[in-house]
Amino acid sequence: MEKPVKTIVLRVLAVVSFLIASIVMFLSIQTVQLLICSSYSNYFNFGRDRFCLVVYCIGWLYNGLVMAIPSGSQLWKTVIVLDVIVNILVGISLGVGWQTYSLIRQENIYAGCAPLCGITPYFCSTIMGSLITSTIGFVVSFGLIMGTLHVCVDPFLLGDNS
Repeated sequence: MEKPVKTIVLRVLAVVSFLIASIVMFLSIQTVQLLICSSYSNYFNFGRDRFCLVVYCIGWLYNGLVMAIPSGSQLWKTVIVLDVIVNILVGISLGVGWQTYSLIRQENIYAGCAPLCGITPYFCSTIMGSLITSTIGFVVSFGLIMGTLHVCVDPFLLGDNS
């Protein structure tokens, strides 16, 4: 029993997108000198966003390890459950990441957040790029879950009484 080529391609796409997102988030730093002071923007200035980086690293490590599981192994039974758990974590981190991007892009008086994108445009564009690639990885991982569930619970076999 071999692994389907589409599953391998989708796993590689998920690994690459989560890897790119985590690298871009880790390297997103910009320092701007103003007349009075200097502004240093780093993705780790926001404490909740370390969670996003850790989750994206878990996403690409997990999908990479799943590709190394042999085809006939009993570990494939746990892959469905772990896929769902990893996707829940990635979905939560995407929500946090997009909300943080919204806060640094637009001023929010109630959250005490000043708009950074006018001062540090490179920083904001790299964060947007990492969020887009991680969203692609999330969609690919969700497609993998749906494909796996379709194979495990084949709708054409449910009504078979023979």
